[in-house]
Amino acid sequence: MKIGDLVKFPYLNSYTRHINNKYAVYVGEAFVVREDGVVVENHKILLRGDSAPTTIDKTMYRWLEVVSESR
Repeated sequence: MKIGDLVKFPYLNSYTRHINNKYAVYVGEAFVVREDGVVVENHKILLRGDSAPTTIDKTMYRWLEVVSESR
């Protein structure tokens, strides 16, 4: 997945209503390094209709489906 790709979440479950079947633009990686040195793998997406990016963790990242690749 590359920055600028159009992605979509499939229907996951009833707890994720805000992202089920929603389109987004992949913004990029957003790793966090904690004080104890542990690196947390996060990613940013811009959901359609939102004005600010949303941070998702690696467990949500695996569900993203690329709809259209950026050039």
